[in-house]
Amino acid sequence: MRKLIVGALGLVVVLVLAELGTAAYTEHRISRALRASADLNADPDVVVRGFPFLVQAARGEFVGVDIRADRVDTDIAGRVTIEAGLDDVTLEPAAWYKRRTDAMHARILEGRIVMHQTELGEFYDIPDLRITPLPTGIIDAFGTATPVTIARFRPVLLTATFPQHGITEEVNVEARLRLSGRQLNVEPMRYYPGRDGSWKNPVPEELRDEILRSFSITIDVQEVPFGLPPAVAYAQGGRLVVEGEGRNVSLELLRRNAIGGGLGQ
Repeated sequence: MRKLIVGALGLVVVLVLAELGTAAYTEHRISRALRASADLNADPDVVVRGFPFLVQAARGEFVGVDIRADRVDTDIAGRVTIEAGLDDVTLEPAAWYKRRTDAMHARILEGRIVMHQTELGEFYDIPDLRITPLPTGIIDAFGTATPVTIARFRPVLLTATFPQHGITEEVNVEARLRLSGRQLNVEPMRYYPGRDGSWKNPVPEELRDEILRSFSITIDVQEVPFGLPPAVAYAQGGRLVVEGEGRNVSLELLRRNAIGGGLGQ
């Protein structure tokens, strides 16, 4: 009985090691293929979802794949983070032990570009820019905040100082995100007084129009990862996120700029 228990435990350990090793190997080869095709400075993080992994690997069919690449240089917004989530994925070649991954097919692909406030501020000459989502219940810069309007014009709070103009106190501006085709516009609407109207505006009257315009940003997004057209934009913490979605998508991993040719890598 003792030998049987020891043998069973040994088999479990072998299966666990095989599961982990196969998953790590598959994630590594997808990551290497993406790095080579997109000219990234480092291997992107790749996580293959689903359990048990060995069964998925044997079929070449996976529940999903998540991809993330940090600090990707672009000519549209400085360094950005690129993320993609793929559901119902098939790999080619299907066999997990193949050294090269040529393509992935996904039933649903969600791609996003994440632009961080620090990099955005440096890129657009607002060095200490901060971005905060505004609750839809307090936004009224563009009239009644209906669900349709909010979906099209996401409200955000922009904060910065302008020492070059002698303004060292924080300036708060209410703005909206407007995605027009493949262009994201950050449109300042007015100085934000705070929820209770207690925030003071440190900008002198003669500079108010100029400072308000300084918060205006236009980003030519063109496409999100894997060539998807941008569909929605929103603020998330100190980040601006642009997303797109595709269905029944085939990705040629060895093609140049497989992640996306419009990101300015």
